[in-house]
Amino acid sequence: MRLKNYDYYLILLTTLILFAIGLVSVYGITYYNYLSVNPQWMQTALYGKYIDEMNSYIYPFLLLLLISLGMCIPKRLFEQDILVKFTAAAMGVTVVLIFLKGIETGLGFILAVMIAIQAAVLIMTLKKSQAIRFEKEGFAIKLGSSLLHLGVVILVFNFISLRDNPFHILIFWTGTLLVVTGNIFSFYPERITALLVLIKREHNA
Repeated sequence: MRLKNYDYYLILLTTLILFAIGLVSVYGITYYNYLSVNPQWMQTALYGKYIDEMNSYIYPFLLLLLISLGMCIPKRLFEQDILVKFTAAAMGVTVVLIFLKGIETGLGFILAVMIAIQAAVLIMTLKKSQAIRFEKEGFAIKLGSSLLHLGVVILVFNFISLRDNPFHILIFWTGTLLVVTGNIFSFYPERITALLVLIKREHNA
């Protein structure tokens, strides 16, 4: 498969997965509002059943999203042949961990790998390294893509592995800030570039 077709199908897959996650979220909100007719329902067994049910619906799509991210994030660093082998190896370890330790441990592993790789990509982007590859040129849009991918992975990791962590809310807002900033840099690269040039000029003045 040529890299151009590879990217097209990867984008299509990610879009469909995010759409499915959105549908599950809408269903979850509707179901939540239906159960909330009873103000005390969160103190009953219904609440635990609701959480388990929603998790069972969302986990398969999160796994697919991680597969998509696992094929997207490393492509910044690896050639396509190495990328496919790396993704297969990472997913193989993830599947083994899911069967041995449970789905949260398996997904936590692949997320930690993706965070490490994307953090390296972000650092290399900030250093303007020529060793990483992007579809589009321009420092602002490359930085936006790096921030966006890192934010998404952090948010998913926070949801799966850190729900009971005392820093759960802080990590959530960190991921959200990265996603928002990444979107701004990605959608308005010309304005961001002009702003960065202006700041550099004032700093050198």
